[in-house]
Amino acid sequence: MIKSNAIKNRILIADDDETLCYVLKEQLLDKNYEIDIVYNSEGVFEVLKKSSYDVLLLDLNMPTQSGFETLLGIKDNLPSLPVIILTGQTDAQLAVECMKSGAFDYVVKPYNFDELLVAIDRAIAHKDLVLKNEILEKQITQKTPGKIVGQSLAIKSVLALAEKAALSDSNVLIEGETGSGKELIAEIIHKKSARVEKPFVVINCASLPDTLIESELFGYEKGAFTDAKNSKQGLVEIANGGTLFLDEIGEMSLTIQPKLLRFLENGEYRRVGGLTTHTSNVRVIGASNRNLLEEAEKKNFRRDLLFRLNVVTLIIPPLRERKDDIILLAEHFLTLKSPIRSPKTLTDEAKKLLMDYPFPGNIRELQHVIERAIIFSDDNYIRPENLLLPHFKQQNSSAKRLIQTDEDDEQHAVLTIDELECNHISRVLRANHWEQAKSAQQLGISPKTLYNKIKKYNLRPDVNN
Repeated sequence: MIKSNAIKNRILIADDDETLCYVLKEQLLDKNYEIDIVYNSEGVFEVLKKSSYDVLLLDLNMPTQSGFETLLGIKDNLPSLPVIILTGQTDAQLAVECMKSGAFDYVVKPYNFDELLVAIDRAIAHKDLVLKNEILEKQITQKTPGKIVGQSLAIKSVLALAEKAALSDSNVLIEGETGSGKELIAEIIHKKSARVEKPFVVINCASLPDTLIESELFGYEKGAFTDAKNSKQGLVEIANGGTLFLDEIGEMSLTIQPKLLRFLENGEYRRVGGLTTHTSNVRVIGASNRNLLEEAEKKNFRRDLLFRLNVVTLIIPPLRERKDDIILLAEHFLTLKSPIRSPKTLTDEAKKLLMDYPFPGNIRELQHVIERAIIFSDDNYIRPENLLLPHFKQQNSSAKRLIQTDEDDEQHAVLTIDELECNHISRVLRANHWEQAKSAQQLGISPKTLYNKIKKYNLRPDVNN
C-alpha cells in the first residue's frame, strides 16, 4: 500500500563502515528515499534476492568478497540495477575498472553529499529510461490511441468511477466486451494515481501460452531452461512501484492463477527455476471480456482470485449503449487515420448507417470500418457504400461484402447473446473460408480467444463452403 503521495525510490547501501552507513542513511532519509543497509557481500545478494532497489551504493573494500567481485555477480544476475561505487582515493584506478565492468558511476570518499545525490538521481533516471524502453519494445505493436472520446452519460459515469478508483491503491477489475476500451480506462487510472511516475506495464494473457505467461510475469533464473543463459526480470519486477495491467485475465489458465493469487495477497513471487522468494509493490488492474463471476461458478476461474482482484469493478459499456459517441468516435478516427491534413467527411446517410449498426466489435470495429472507408472513398466524402458494414450489400466487386446476412426469419428471431455471438462468428469464419487469423483480426479478438469460441460453440467448417 502507498503511505505517501508518491512511491519512494529505494536505495541499498553496502559498506562495512557502520558509522558512515548511519550518517548516509539519515541524510538520504531526509531526501525521501527508502534505505536498507548491509555490511558484507553475502548480505548484498541475500537482500537482492528478496527485494527490488533503484540504486545500490557499493563499497569497494568489503569483507569476505571485494566490491569488484560483488559488482560482477550483480551485473550477471541483475544487469538493470545501477551500481554506484564508493571508493577511497587509493582505489580510483580500480573504480575505473568497475565502470568498464558495468558500474554506473563512482564517488570518492570522503564524499560530497550533493555530488552523491546528483549521481543517485542520474542513476534512477537512467534505470527508469531503460525500463520504459523495455516496456515500449513489448507493447509498441499493440499501442492504442491514448484518450477516451465520448460525451455519453454511460462513458462519463465510467470515467468518474475510474478517477475515484485511481485515488486508492486497491486492485481493479475492468469488465467489458472486446474492443470497448478497457486498456484506455486502465491507463487513466494509472495516470491519475500516485504511481504515475512509475511504469505502466501491460501483458495480454490471451496471447501467450502458460509457460510464457509465467516467465513473462515473474521472470526466470539463469539455467531455468535451455535458452535461459542469463537471469531475466519479470514484468512484476519491472512494474515495481507502478501498475501492472493484465488484459484478458479470464484467459489465464487454472495452472497460473494460484501463483498470481499469491502475488496479489502479499506481493511475493518466485522466478521460474528459482527457489528464492522476491517481493514487488505493484497495483494490479485486470480486464476481461467475460463475466468472471459466471466463470468462477463454472470452475473456469478461481473464486478467491476474483475476490482478491475485484476490490473495485468497472463495467465498460459496449458501443451500442453509447450511441451519442458513435459519430464523435468516427470523426476522431477520420482525423487520426486520414493521410491528408483535411480529413474526409461523413455524409448524413453514412452517419445514419453508423448509428443504426450495433457494432458487435465495439470501438475497435468502428476504427477498422473508418480505416477501410478512407481507403475505398474516391473523394473527400465517406458514403454508405464506403463503410462496408456487414448488413450493407455491396455491388462493387473491388469492395465485396465480407459478411453476408442470413435469411429474414433468422434476423427476426429472438436470440440469446450466446446465439448472436455464435452466429456472428460463424458468418465471419465462413466469409473468410475459415482463415482463423484473418477472422480474429476482423472480429477484434485474439486468435486464442477465437479458438476458444470455436470450441465453446462447437463450430465446424462447412464442407460446401
